[in-house]
Amino acid sequence: MSTLLPAPPEVTGVLPRLAFQEQRRYRAAALHARRVVPGPVGELIHRELTAYADFGYRFSNDGLVPRLAVAVLAIESDPATPDSPPPFGMPTPPRLCLRPTAR
Repeated sequence: MSTLLPAPPEVTGVLPRLAFQEQRRYRAAALHARRVVPGPVGELIHRELTAYADFGYRFSNDGLVPRLAVAVLAIESDPATPDSPPPFGMPTPPRLCLRPTAR
């Protein structure tokens, strides 16, 4: 006895691709989210915006991801706070010691 499954629907049409400038804007919003939103929430926003930019086309029509990018870019970073850690996979820059040395 074999079970026959229906064939998957045929894919027709081409989804619109994001313009290069839009991809750059989503990536900029993703990096900004890691700087201004602390902890796992910032990391989650970063992943979502990066995936949206990398995926390359609009896969939903509710406008949630574009609204998220606008909201993140509207958050001003506090210049008094220290710099955020570098993205994963990038080494931490060395700290320079500016104390005079005895000779």
